[in-house]
Amino acid sequence: MTAKKDKIAIPSEEEVARYASASDAGSRDAHSSEPQPASGAAEPTVESLKAELESCKDRLLRSQAECANVAKRLSQQHAESWKYASTDLARSLLPVLDSLDRTIKSLDEQDAGGSVAEGVKLIAEQLGKALRDHGVQPIEAVGRPFDPARHEALMQDRQSDQPAGTVTAEMQRGYTIHDRVLRPARVAVAAGSAEDEQASEAAEANGGIGDAST
Repeated sequence: MTAKKDKIAIPSEEEVARYASASDAGSRDAHSSEPQPASGAAEPTVESLKAELESCKDRLLRSQAECANVAKRLSQQHAESWKYASTDLARSLLPVLDSLDRTIKSLDEQDAGGSVAEGVKLIAEQLGKALRDHGVQPIEAVGRPFDPARHEALMQDRQSDQPAGTVTAEMQRGYTIHDRVLRPARVAVAAGSAEDEQASEAAEANGGIGDAST
């Protein structure tokens, strides 16, 4: 015995038309029943609308300026991060370069012009070029005035005839990456003559009294 299938009732065109008419009338009635603004309510004036428009323009300009500043700062931070991205790698390679320099000096003393010394020099030059390509440069130290931002003083050289504060020897080479110090140079600094040292101590003891009298 087969189950009886339900038939889907398809509305006629007349039923559809009547339903559409009823829906349209209902929507009109609902719209007409919406509360209407009171006739005595104050309407906005032209001046108030202009003031509101100027306020909106001001807020828009401020928002655009803030967005532009944020975008500029982010762009600068991204460029700086990209510029110094190799700092840690370069710093980790400096001891390798130091070892190669010491090896070259030792081989020059033992086997000047030998093939081993030439091979080590070639490797050191290749490593130095790779670092230079990434903005790493050695710091000039010997013969220059001591710069605490770029030099680290390990000792005073009292035997040198250079003016006080002049770098006379370099114990460890320093390097910069672009405009930043990657590692300061470790140096010896001339102490100056005994007369200069006595004059410096006397000036410190006077506490600037001589300057005040002039």
